[in-house]
Amino acid sequence: MVSAMLDEIPLRGGRVTHGIVRVGDTVRRPPTANSEFVLLLLQHLAAKGFNGAPAALGTDEAGRDVLTFIDGDVPPDLGFYEDRTLREAASLIRRYHDATAELLASPAAAATGIEVVCHNDLSPCNFVFRGGVPSALIDFDAAAPGTRAHDLGYAAWLWLNLGSPEITAGDQWRRLTLFLNAYGHRDRASVLAAVVKRQAILVAQGRRIGDEAMTVWAADCLDWTRRNLMSSAAGP
Repeated sequence: MVSAMLDEIPLRGGRVTHGIVRVGDTVRRPPTANSEFVLLLLQHLAAKGFNGAPAALGTDEAGRDVLTFIDGDVPPDLGFYEDRTLREAASLIRRYHDATAELLASPAAAATGIEVVCHNDLSPCNFVFRGGVPSALIDFDAAAPGTRAHDLGYAAWLWLNLGSPEITAGDQWRRLTLFLNAYGHRDRASVLAAVVKRQAILVAQGRRIGDEAMTVWAADCLDWTRRNLMSSAAGP
């Protein structure tokens, strides 16, 4: 058990879940239904030598999950990223996915198409930047077995800001190709299918919780992606 004798500093960078605090060089998080799996995942990543995620340190006397604090900058929202940053992000995602593959390796997983542990929220707001470079992933609450394309679809949507009227479809095709090449994934059609699936899910979620801003934004992105990218999945 980890003690919490130091001052607690609420963490507000990025899209932080309520109740997360920094205590010294640790982060304390309220437990979730997925905490046991996340603990297993983080322990596996550490054993594989993957240094782009926090280490799990157990629980404190309040029953909160305790992780190491990763110093750096976390974006408060989405934005435009240059080519170099996109390559670095995609490369980090690839290293993360590769490190998780062995955790799930089995004939049953292969038969169902499971390849990796998806982070499931690979927004820039869940990356820690150092010197302007995305260097680590945080917030693994939604982690679950899945496919590389599924995780890449959400990542591509948010890292490229697909649907932004300020970026042309032609440039987004170029950026998407760059992003997927940096990862090493050549099946753009499967990733685009994942993009529109995640956009549709967020539209439904926004409607369900009554968040009009989320619903409109996700619906606009979905419409843009269908008109500009899905209409010609092979690209220009």
